[in-house]
Parts: sequence; C-alpha cells; structure tokens
Amino acid sequence: MNCKYRYCGAGLPADTNGNRHYCDDYCSYEERLEREKERYNKKKSTLSEMTRIEGLLRACHNQYGESPFDVNILRSLGMNWTLYSSILHAEFGEIRIVGSLGYIVLENFTILILKF
Repeated sequence: MNCKYRYCGAGLPADTNGNRHYCDDYCSYEERLEREKERYNKKKSTLSEMTRIEGLLRACHNQYGESPFDVNILRSLGMNWTLYSSILHAEFGEIRIVGSLGYIVLENFTILILKF
C-alpha cells in the first residue's frame, strides 16, 4: 500500500495498521492543507460568480426598474440561472434571491427584478 498524499506515494511498511493512509504526520497534514485549498478555491469561485450575477441583476434593475423585460437580455449577458441565495414562494411564482435582489421569470418570457 502507498501513501495517499498526492505528492509522496511512498510505500507503507507491511506491518502498519490497515487504516493508515499516510506514511507520517507530515504527509497527513499536507494532504489536509491541499483539500482545504481546493475547498476554499471552490467557495471563492462560487462567491465571485454570485457577485457577478448580482451585478447583472443590479444593472438591469437600474435600466428597467421594476417593470418586466425580455429574459433574453440576461441570457445574452451570460446569466447563470442555477445560483441563488434563497427562494421565496409568492402567489404569482417563485422569486429567486441573489444578494439584495430577486428575480422572477414570468410566463411570457419576461423577467421581473425586485429589490429587497
């Protein structure tokens, strides 16, 4: 069996415990740091994408106000429809919240942006 640290790969002695994955504490610690870096970078990229989406919504809200406009405008700007902070359920549909703004896609391919 080999050390599971991505930059080591040294062989473990045959008499080690079967639950052991690393050759020493240094490799265990370094692998943990690598996992934390990956987790942080993923979180950072998600947060920067959320900030970009909020900026798109804010720019459209400044231009169109709280009146419906064509959804294709946001599509052409590269809107990511999968990221949102939370969802509010209203009688006229589902409001997706991104930061301090929310949007609802209406039936006739228009979108309404609300400020909270």
